[in-house]
Amino acid sequence: METDTALSPWQQLELLQAELVARGWAPELRGTEHQPYLCVANPDDPGLNGMVTASHGHYRWTWGPVLGPLEDVPRTADTILTVLREVGP
Repeated sequence: METDTALSPWQQLELLQAELVARGWAPELRGTEHQPYLCVANPDDPGLNGMVTASHGHYRWTWGPVLGPLEDVPRTADTILTVLREVGP
C-alpha cells in the first residue's frame, strides 16, 4: 500500500515559519488545520506585515499573489523579507 507523504498546508507553513525564525523574524501560525495562515511582520516595523497561505503548490499572500513554490522555502522567505523590508531614505 502506498502512503501519501505530501505535507499538509499547516506543515508547509511550519517549514516557512522555521526559515523566517532562523532569519530573526517571529511569524505566527494561525487559523485552523484546514485553513492555516502565517502572519509575518517586520520586527523593526510591525506595520509592514502580511499573511501567507500554502495552496496549489505555492506559498501565496492571502490576497492571491504567488510568493514561491512550496519546494523552495528559502526563496520564498527571501521574497517575503524583500517585500516587508523597510525602505530607507
